[in-house]
Amino acid sequence: MSESAALVEVVVVQVAGSAPTAIGDSLYLAASGWYGSVGGGALEESLKSRAIMCRERGDGAVVEFSLNSDHDQCCGGRVTALICLVSPTAARWVEGGAPRLYGWDHMGSPRLIGAWWQGRWQASSACDESDLATNEWPAGVCAWRGRMYFLKRAGSRPPLWLFGAGHVGAAIAEMACRLEYDVSVYDSRPEWNAASRFPPKVNRHIVAMPPAEEVVPAPSVLVMTHSHGLDFAITTMFLTRNVPYLGVIGSRTKAALFRKRLQDRGFSTNDLARLHMPMGFAGLGKKPYEVAVAVLADLLQRRHEGAL
Repeated sequence: MSESAALVEVVVVQVAGSAPTAIGDSLYLAASGWYGSVGGGALEESLKSRAIMCRERGDGAVVEFSLNSDHDQCCGGRVTALICLVSPTAARWVEGGAPRLYGWDHMGSPRLIGAWWQGRWQASSACDESDLATNEWPAGVCAWRGRMYFLKRAGSRPPLWLFGAGHVGAAIAEMACRLEYDVSVYDSRPEWNAASRFPPKVNRHIVAMPPAEEVVPAPSVLVMTHSHGLDFAITTMFLTRNVPYLGVIGSRTKAALFRKRLQDRGFSTNDLARLHMPMGFAGLGKKPYEVAVAVLADLLQRRHEGAL
């Protein structure tokens, strides 16, 4: 590996047809191993092998991969990926998930041009244009001034607020972190809302109720506290706010009772249509991880359909 390169990165920049990856997916090889994914299977293994070759050779590459019988694949799609050597100075941009700009032409290998880091543009040593940061970069690959460019945008971590740090809340939090949600847990019981029970990325709040002010972007909300009275109070509060998803744990009997009480408080049919109770897909079980799968599958489906 070149002494000037801290890691080697693979970034998917084009996808045509069916493929197990998406534009912007990436992985990188650091001193401690591989991080990220570009879809797995033969595609990922081939790109990893090519990345190692580039690292040993000391340059990058633009790689096209066809998912056909030549690679024991039958998806039929085609993937274009960049392989870039990343300097020690720029490694923090990759490891920190910053939005970053890549450039290449027919004469040289792809290079990491710069990144938007800590609120401002920072150029790498490969940057030879003074106004790259001010250009309006479209989605996907684009040509500009005789060179090709690709902007890898920051990964999206939709906010997810969990009310209740019990067994179901802990199961949902663990899985939601792996699914790249920005998870916050609210529970006033410190013995339950303890750091030892949740992944390090979870934001824990030792309070029962949400903050009084609304936040942007609005979170999806899941309510599963130890108290039906507290569940009702939190549900009532969020029905007055514009949240993309409001789910409440409970039986059909509890759901009917809540809806009747909410109607008595003046909530309309349209208001109640926003309430997912019981939350998640039905019939997948009542154990904590079964409930977590049911709820997160519902959220993921809506997220990928663009509803969340």
